[in-house]
Amino acid sequence: MVPQSKHLVYLAAFLLIVIILFPFPAQAQNFSVSPMEIKIDNLSPGGEAQFNLTIRNKEDVNHVFALTTYNPGESERREGRAEFPDDSWISFSSRKVSVEANSEAKTKVTVAIPANQKWAGKDWEIWLRVCPEEREFLVVNYYIRLLVSTGGEVEAGTNVGVVVGILVGILLAACVVYYFYFRRKAKPKHPEAV
Repeated sequence: MVPQSKHLVYLAAFLLIVIILFPFPAQAQNFSVSPMEIKIDNLSPGGEAQFNLTIRNKEDVNHVFALTTYNPGESERREGRAEFPDDSWISFSSRKVSVEANSEAKTKVTVAIPANQKWAGKDWEIWLRVCPEEREFLVVNYYIRLLVSTGGEVEAGTNVGVVVGILVGILLAACVVYYFYFRRKAKPKHPEAV
């Protein structure tokens, strides 16, 4: 029994030396993202808000980072926050951001809520995911918490239909006035039959 336990000790020592001396093939990439949480309050339906995300590459090589949205489960969301209804309301100036070695890059994020009264007075949560495009064995993903609260009123934007309707109405009124006023004056007077 003693010789077998001796072999186990040698094997354990050998494995420990291998683990310490040789780097592990899966290394996390060294980058950071800020801010880690964005809170947008009182965004009226029909309105939009913009902010910048800063990605810092702390490595000596260039990296490309992918940006996406992620709807967390109910247990992961803050209390009182509902799932964000439609991730297409969030747009990135670029879904892929190239960051040079030991530098940083910014990307603009826009949140636009449709002009519909049913979106008024809501509290939502969605996460923005930033991850390196190069997939290694171990990939680090950063999740930025985006908290959006909408106001109680729909933002009144320019209603193109109303503007076009007013212009057409003015044009029709001008035609009617021209026809009846100026054409009547221009008509020759017929002598009355005797």
